[in-house]
Amino acid sequence: MKITFDQFYLKTKTLDKILIFLIFFFPLFMSLSIFLADLSASIVSLFVLFLFLSKKERLKFYQIKKSLYIFLIFYAFILISLIFSISIEQSLLPSIFYIRYFLFVLGIFYFLEKYEFMETIIFYSILFTFLIVAADSFIQFIFLKNIFNYPVIDEGMNIITSFFNDEKKLGSYIVRLLPFSLSLLIYLKKDKLTYPVLITSGIIVFLAAERTALFLFILLLLFFFLINKHKIKFALFGLLILMALLTLSKDHRYKYLTYTLQQFGVIEAKWNSDYGGNVKFYSQEHENLAYSALQIFKKNILTGTGIKTFYLACNDLKSKMTTETVKKDKMSFFNRNNKMKCSTHPHSYYLQILSDSGIFLFIIVFSFFLHILIKNIKIMFKKDIKINEMSYYFLNVGIIINLFPLIPSGNFYNNWLSLIMFYPLGFWLYINQKIKDV
Repeated sequence: MKITFDQFYLKTKTLDKILIFLIFFFPLFMSLSIFLADLSASIVSLFVLFLFLSKKERLKFYQIKKSLYIFLIFYAFILISLIFSISIEQSLLPSIFYIRYFLFVLGIFYFLEKYEFMETIIFYSILFTFLIVAADSFIQFIFLKNIFNYPVIDEGMNIITSFFNDEKKLGSYIVRLLPFSLSLLIYLKKDKLTYPVLITSGIIVFLAAERTALFLFILLLLFFFLINKHKIKFALFGLLILMALLTLSKDHRYKYLTYTLQQFGVIEAKWNSDYGGNVKFYSQEHENLAYSALQIFKKNILTGTGIKTFYLACNDLKSKMTTETVKKDKMSFFNRNNKMKCSTHPHSYYLQILSDSGIFLFIIVFSFFLHILIKNIKIMFKKDIKINEMSYYFLNVGIIINLFPLIPSGNFYNNWLSLIMFYPLGFWLYINQKIKDV
């Protein structure tokens, strides 16, 4: 629906106005400052806590009680892992305050239920942010500096990062918000913007030179292709654009194709001569981190070692393991010469959940992933897909690419990643209750 400033001003209370403004600017804050983004989400979360003190307001969440129970179980296992953490100091704050992400989701859901125009506000919020970030990205690509004077990262090629400066997050940021953007475009019947948004996003993700982000973008395109009425045209168009981009930039082509195949061990290179002819799970380093996570999990199956304790647990276990122990270990990926490798996290959400929080939390997250995947498969096979279902489909695609298990990932409990993954779930809860036959 259309919304005027007068409507917004007259129909909302002062506190609601402030919170809606925070939600409106949240996507932009995510690109500018994690402090501002986290602060905004935390303020909205506190508001939701006060809502639960009021029986009248609390009843508005009754229709999503199933989702509430699932998250409370999820949160309970996080608290249990805290009790058994090898470092309470390290795990305490991340574990206790993890609930703020879901409270933020409930805040978005609450305003969507309370104000009909909230759908439009969130749409323009994301569109406004997308235009700013896209414009800044192209400025940085053309002039080698963005509007804040942040230079491109020179790694043999010019890598654009926009407002993220020296952090290579731009591609991840765009691809994780893209399904939400497509969902809103469809829901509000503004789908003429779909292809311009897709093409612009694809170019930015490509120039950001983040291989995981590009893979997730291709995965998103695959889901788009599966429900597209013009499959052949869409496939040819996408293939031509990708080939053109790879042809125009030999440096990007090397990073995306040649270097990746070298990491897998498919193509030989001087730096990966120790791969011994084995094809790797992404790279030797990622295999070693996976091996380390599984070793930690073996000794802490039920509760894990606590949130954000991977580095401590890994180094402690590494100091106790001898070469002979590793050779005899049945989990060393069938004699692939894996070694204990320690980092802040194992670069895999599911392995991190296993090592940090145990088997039960893993089951919840992976079951949710499978549940969403099955929902989308059902929608694919429907003859007549309604607008709400199509919007829901793309929200589900966002969840799928966020939780996709077969690629390297960041820290599951990282503030920035948690916020960007949870952000669309408020709208997902809102649409989910409207979908009855999927």
